[in-house]
Amino acid sequence: MAKKKVYAVKVGREIGIFDNWDECKKSIDGFPGAKYQGFSTLEEANDFLGIVISKEDIKSKEKKVEYNLEKESLITPIRSSAKINVFKSYIDYNELKDKYEFIAFVDGSYDKESKTYGSGVVVLNLENNEHKLYSCAGYDKWNQWNIVGELEATKLALNIAKEEYKAKRVAIYHDLKNISLWASGEWQAKNEYTQEYVKNIEKFSNEIEICFIKVKAHSNESIYNDLADETAKNAIVEYNNNYINNDNINNDDISIKRNISQDESKFFINVPNELYEKFDDKCKKLNISHDIAIINLIEEWLN
Repeated sequence: MAKKKVYAVKVGREIGIFDNWDECKKSIDGFPGAKYQGFSTLEEANDFLGIVISKEDIKSKEKKVEYNLEKESLITPIRSSAKINVFKSYIDYNELKDKYEFIAFVDGSYDKESKTYGSGVVVLNLENNEHKLYSCAGYDKWNQWNIVGELEATKLALNIAKEEYKAKRVAIYHDLKNISLWASGEWQAKNEYTQEYVKNIEKFSNEIEICFIKVKAHSNESIYNDLADETAKNAIVEYNNNYINNDNINNDDISIKRNISQDESKFFINVPNELYEKFDDKCKKLNISHDIAIINLIEEWLN
């Protein structure tokens, strides 16, 4: 039986130790001069990075990595059975307007510091030469980085097509190839999040004729792709800025207790009772491992 590995990245988009190859690859793929290596123990990985930690910490973290690898191995990969059309190169949307009653461009964005994703959708109205913008944003609880914004944008577009436009034939332009590769079954979905996306596509494909068209990112192929990208970025800014209204609190009103747990991701906020009504119930005692954008805002106030 092959030994389970951890991967240490010394030079890449994100420096650190990863418990699976997919996450490691995201950090190094296409990064100039990337330096990384696989190890069978955390101690070796830390030595590679030049990190010195206690033996107790190593033992504890090795158990966690082993658990995560075992959990991932229990997930059986699936392929989409959805019947969809896929074009891997750009087709002008004017050529599709007679067949598809709903045409949209989707894109996603990601803020690494707050682990917030943003999704942008541009819906075209070719008859009037107009377009309409839609967006959503949230915390990346799945640890899928930029993938989340892209897939959530696709799901948002399909929901809009069905619920708002009552469309039966939908064309979606995208720049991330994963969107159509998972949807068509060409790629296997190997984790809970991508499998949920596949099931979502399968469900929609039973009611809607779906066509995916690949567009080059940040190219001259379409201004609407760039507009979807800008909309996704703006959604992140709005989400992070509006989560807590700065006017409702000042530095003397709040105390923060940071409790580093084994996964180093849990934070708690304690707000005095007299200020409780200024916030929703999350602010009295809030675990924001799922909404880390809040802690970033408050730390700025206190610094």
